[in-house]
Amino acid sequence: MLSEYAQIIFPVGSRAMNVEGFGGSSLSVVFLVGAAGIVLGVLSLLGIEPATLTPIAAIAFGSALLLSSNAVWQLHVLSQESLRSRGQVGAGASEILASEMAFGSAGIQALSGLAVIVLGILAIAGVANDLTLNLVALLALGATIVFTGGSLSATLLNFMRTP
Repeated sequence: MLSEYAQIIFPVGSRAMNVEGFGGSSLSVVFLVGAAGIVLGVLSLLGIEPATLTPIAAIAFGSALLLSSNAVWQLHVLSQESLRSRGQVGAGASEILASEMAFGSAGIQALSGLAVIVLGILAIAGVANDLTLNLVALLALGATIVFTGGSLSATLLNFMRTP
């Protein structure tokens, strides 16, 4: 994904752009937490403390969602900077809509990440319905990824279409 950023955003012959603050750290966090989640899931399936390891996985996934919540927004900002450097202008109303979608997606991911972290902590703390809290956390996590994944895909497809 990062190599696609480099090819799309920095084409040969383009002017220099200001991309301070942009990096692949959120993608690295998601990758590492995903690997840790696989390990925690396998250990839980093997019967090694599943009541503790699954809420820990939920907390880790919620943290990754929170830390990577601005990735779609940063991708949108990079797209706009890329268009400006090529001398192209945004598309008016569609640009405003894309901006709102990217900003909304980041907000939903951040709030959902916080909710999943709280539910995971409550499940680990041993509240009466700890299994239910853990399942709700995983449901919220999955729903957020499904709903906000469309915004990321649309932004990436917009990159592909931009000449």
